[in-house]
Order: sequence, then structure tokens, then C-alpha cells
Amino acid sequence: MTSAHVRGICMRCGFERPRSALHREWTGLLVCDECYDRRHPQDFVRGVPDRMAVRDPAPEPQDYFLTTNEVTAESL
Repeated sequence: MTSAHVRGICMRCGFERPRSALHREWTGLLVCDECYDRRHPQDFVRGVPDRMAVRDPAPEPQDYFLTTNEVTAESL
């Protein structure tokens, strides 16, 4: 038996094809040319780390509280 007679079954569509027409896909499946699915370029995108540090850090100002008898129209 020569290699021209070797047959295989596409793991996606189930049709019998010559073994030379089947290809191993990135998912691990052995598929025919019609069912072959190229890996999407978005699968290779890697995240970029964010810089979370504050550029010019400064201490918070001291809290200033008003009492009820100090509130007047001028203080608002």
C-alpha cells in the first residue's frame, strides 16, 4: 500500500480524506483544508503593565472642621 492510499478522517467535519490533505491545527485536531482554522492574531496579544505610581505625591491637607455656631453666610 502506497502513501497515496492512506486515508484519514477530518476531526471537525467527519469526511474521509487523503492523509496528505489533513493538517494538524493549533487546537490539536487533524482537519482538512476546508475546516482548517487559523489562530486569531488577538490570541498572541500580551498585556502591558500599568504604571500605578503617582508622579508628584504630596501629603493630604489637614482636615478643617466647622462647628454649628461658626457657620455663617460669609463662611460659605
